[in-house]
Amino acid sequence: MNTKIAFGLFLFLLSISFASANESYDVDFSEVSTQAVFLRNDDEIRFSLLGGEHVIIIEDVGTSSIKVDIGPFIDQQSILTPGLIGLDYIMKLDLNKDGIVDLNVALYSVSADGQVHLVLQDVTNVDQEAQGDLGLVGEEKSGLNKTWILIIFGAFILVLVLFLIFRNGLWSDTEKKTEEHHIYHAHEKKESEEQKEEDNKL
Repeated sequence: MNTKIAFGLFLFLLSISFASANESYDVDFSEVSTQAVFLRNDDEIRFSLLGGEHVIIIEDVGTSSIKVDIGPFIDQQSILTPGLIGLDYIMKLDLNKDGIVDLNVALYSVSADGQVHLVLQDVTNVDQEAQGDLGLVGEEKSGLNKTWILIIFGAFILVLVLFLIFRNGLWSDTEKKTEEHHIYHAHEKKESEEQKEEDNKL
């Protein structure tokens, strides 16, 4: 009897783990055009755009990139297209293949335990020429931080180089002055000894 209970409990826990490992998230762009989603491996995102249903499936999670399967208009077809999204990279999707970008997808972060932070942005109502200036959540802030990091790093390198140049120059001057000082004292000592020898002869 105890064996049957234990086996039943094991099957129950196993079914829960499988259910939690493959979650489906519905994203609605009707109110807000930019949506953030937290997912894990094998999870999927479903959303409606251009009068059809679409899906993005997380296939593999790496440390700085993820592999996805993209299924446009899954209510009309079952074709999945593989894709790769890396950090600091925006994937621009043309869902209906009309040459116009419909959706921006960015990988914002990947946590140590494999949780993926994706940001999706509906750009179907945005002018194609203006999309180059369009930013996803946190992109502008991230760019600013990187610029400041580069400026600080460059300034640090410049200060280090100047320090080494002046340090070597001053060190060389100090060594030169010390050498001249020793030569001068040696010369004085020699003259003094010669003077003593002449005095002794007298």
